[in-house]
Amino acid sequence: MRQVGGEYLQEEARARGARPRVKAVLFPFELDYGLAPGSGVYVNTEYGGEPGKLALKTGYYTSGSWTSPVMHTFSPYLNLVAPSWEDQAGDMDAKVYLRTGETPAAVSGSPYALLTRGGEFPLGPYFQVKVAFQQTSRSWAVDSPEEADEFTAYAVFQAPEGGYESYAAEGEALGYLARLRLEGRLALPEGEIMDPGGVRVELARDFGGLKSQAHILVMDNRRGQWLNGAAGFYLQGLDWLQKQVALYHGWELPGGKVQWQLVHQGVIESLNGMAHGWQEPHRARLESSEWLANRLKKVLGAPSPQGEKRPFMRGPYLARVELAETTEASVSDPVKTGSGSAVLKLLGTYRGEYPQDYLVKAETTGEVGAATFRWSINLGQSWKETGLVTAGAEDPVELEEGLSVYWESGPSTDLVAGDQWTFTAQPPVYHYQVPGAPFEAITQVYLNGEETGDRVAAAAATGEILITGRSAQVEARVVKDGTTHPVDIITDILSEVGLSQTIHQDSFALAKSLTPQYAIGVCFENVLAAQALREILRRCLYDLWTDFGEIKIRAYLGEG
Repeated sequence: MRQVGGEYLQEEARARGARPRVKAVLFPFELDYGLAPGSGVYVNTEYGGEPGKLALKTGYYTSGSWTSPVMHTFSPYLNLVAPSWEDQAGDMDAKVYLRTGETPAAVSGSPYALLTRGGEFPLGPYFQVKVAFQQTSRSWAVDSPEEADEFTAYAVFQAPEGGYESYAAEGEALGYLARLRLEGRLALPEGEIMDPGGVRVELARDFGGLKSQAHILVMDNRRGQWLNGAAGFYLQGLDWLQKQVALYHGWELPGGKVQWQLVHQGVIESLNGMAHGWQEPHRARLESSEWLANRLKKVLGAPSPQGEKRPFMRGPYLARVELAETTEASVSDPVKTGSGSAVLKLLGTYRGEYPQDYLVKAETTGEVGAATFRWSINLGQSWKETGLVTAGAEDPVELEEGLSVYWESGPSTDLVAGDQWTFTAQPPVYHYQVPGAPFEAITQVYLNGEETGDRVAAAAATGEILITGRSAQVEARVVKDGTTHPVDIITDILSEVGLSQTIHQDSFALAKSLTPQYAIGVCFENVLAAQALREILRRCLYDLWTDFGEIKIRAYLGEG
């Protein structure tokens, strides 16, 4: 549960005069803050080549900045902004500032406010962003003390030669700020909230069932602000589907301060009931489904738009393998050594399971039909058959595994004793694919349930398994990665569906520390995230539940 302050408890204890408050916020609205090549003022910085990235120029700089043009929010009702970014500034300190105003001129006269990631700040119709890099420490030496400043480490006098010597090599102080994003938010006027609606969510502790009741927020619509296309439309210029609404309840504390408590965060499903005629109630109904439950209905391991399988996998797993293609059996062209003029020809399809080298050798001199030959599968160390009479195309001589040979006569003596031909037969190769590559390793392969490494080649990077000479029902034990603890896998599932910020870190860390020996592997394909969680929870005996927008976990250790 959320901890509350003494003022909040004092106010709750008041029997009379307490003033309930309600707040509703619509989000997210992406704000364009003007970061682009040639846009704004760059000082020792440059556009980073991708949206939201600002980088220091190549070279050694102790500071740098970028100031955006004065931008418009496109909607006068966006009155809050939540920034986020990633920075890799090395020994540089990266800071983001914002100033806003009702007009462009008012922005220029306003002071900059320092932003923090994840915070929420007031936003006017016009705004300007500034990003500043400042070096706070240096591994840098100069050649004389006159070049030093408060950051510089300079060397000492070197007797007897005199002068100064730098002990730190000159270099570059590179840094950048990436994924800078400003999320606009619309706090609805409290006086326009006619009915905040009831909040009810039924969520089984094992996430086995999700029964999130639709929340209905009834809003005043006398100005037509909820009519799409109207000049004052709250959601103008944006697709409002899949936007979210956060509902807060609270009590006004002494001094006008309000202690807010989030009671509902939902995904907007419909905007209806907007009667705006004579003798009609000027209201609008904003219907939303519970955001967390909505995210848990997202499918894990969905295939790509092209139909490629992309299962959600972690740790080791025994995976069923699919046949992707087959390389047909083949026989190389015979290579001849000798002076006879006859040409050896091959017939048939190789049916063997192993690659095989063949040697055919003339035993006697003569024409096709009279001369004899023998053949070997070990390069003549021993002979499978001897004294066989050579033959033409009308009566080929059968060797083995579906292969036969015959000769075409030449202009001179067909066969001379010692003439020989060599060729290689390759069995078919079956190409199997384990969905979900790349893998850390493929440790075992099973053909029809039996483990084998004979004529098997596996590539962990691609998930391809080659079986030479035989097809079978193939399974493989693969290791996707080193994530094997169920708490870590649950964390990854929640992150996959966009719920990482709802994780209660302390309870997750405690559950993992109490079950250090737990290790599993999972593979989910076309499965709802809620179902995937349920499969893990019921096997590992964890409780998982939500508490005021946070997801918490507890390990069952046999007590109670």
